[in-house]
Amino acid sequence: MKTKLLTLVVSLFTAQLSLAQLLYTEDFESYNTGPFSTDHTGATPVQGGWYTWVEQPDPTRPYDDAISPSVNHFEIVSDPNKGKLINIIEEKNAARYINSGGYIERTDLNTYWQQRHPGNNVLKLAFDIYTDTDDNDVTEGLAVALYNEKELLTNFEYRNGNNFRRGYVYLPNRGVIYPYGGAKGQLQIKNFPSESWVTVELYIDYDNNQVYFSVPSLNYTLVANTLFPLSLTGGGEHDDNPVKLELMNTYGGSIKVSPQGRKIDNINLSAQNFTPTVSVNEFVSAKFNLYPNPATDLVTITNSENIGIKEIAVYDLNGKIVKSQKFKKENEILLNTEDLNSGTYFLHIVTDEGTGIKKLVKK
Repeated sequence: MKTKLLTLVVSLFTAQLSLAQLLYTEDFESYNTGPFSTDHTGATPVQGGWYTWVEQPDPTRPYDDAISPSVNHFEIVSDPNKGKLINIIEEKNAARYINSGGYIERTDLNTYWQQRHPGNNVLKLAFDIYTDTDDNDVTEGLAVALYNEKELLTNFEYRNGNNFRRGYVYLPNRGVIYPYGGAKGQLQIKNFPSESWVTVELYIDYDNNQVYFSVPSLNYTLVANTLFPLSLTGGGEHDDNPVKLELMNTYGGSIKVSPQGRKIDNINLSAQNFTPTVSVNEFVSAKFNLYPNPATDLVTITNSENIGIKEIAVYDLNGKIVKSQKFKKENEILLNTEDLNSGTYFLHIVTDEGTGIKKLVKK
């Protein structure tokens, strides 16, 4: 009896420590199949409180010829395994390429976000995307972006074509409005499966100013520090509470190839008080060496296979990040550890081949 009671107490205590709330969900099951919207201006809300609009081609760019969006630009379609979902279809003119985008967005995220429990300051956005086949004559992209009231917080972008399928997450500087301005701080996951449904997860950790990018089916979870401090207090110069969710499809390719569209389903917005575990690539970890270790003021991080280092994040034994530094994919770096207290640390070595972890002892 005492054992059962203790188990119950531990379970309740654990549940209180790790809390997750589902704030908003959209599976498109309540909509009729067929055209989702005929409004291409974004002027009025359509089904479910969404707005739809189509970016008009820029006449100053040589490949942007005028097109007329069709009523099927945004569709609700049925999938035998997924049920109903949204498909964003790109248009093209009869002569050559186009370079415009179709957008679906909603601007009420803060209403849901403010319903979170105190302390649940990790935002999680999860969604399913369908990855099409590679084609040398066409490049298609899907972007899923989160904005505060004025600017971009973070965005995911998936691209396929010319025998590649990759997912990226960008962390822009203050004042950068996606997709223009050259976002920085890229996280990248290569080799998405072809013709498959893939769940993508984005996390914003407001307490620690970090963004996570996770694809659970590929066992990949990456993390990076934001390029600016995040604020949830409001009322100041910056307010980083989430406001807008935007879905965009772009297309560029040969006139011989019909646009395939982008299928999205099961959009979920959650608030929680924990972050995912960063994937550790044991193969990558084994490639790196540290010396001297134990270290005093400086430690050299190197490898013999020319693996470029993008970032080093230093964590203490409590899992708290205490130092981070970005690099330009050098295969050997010198890390200054003079500012670290004596003790044991774990270096997260971020590369294009994965994240390796090495233990460091500071004298």
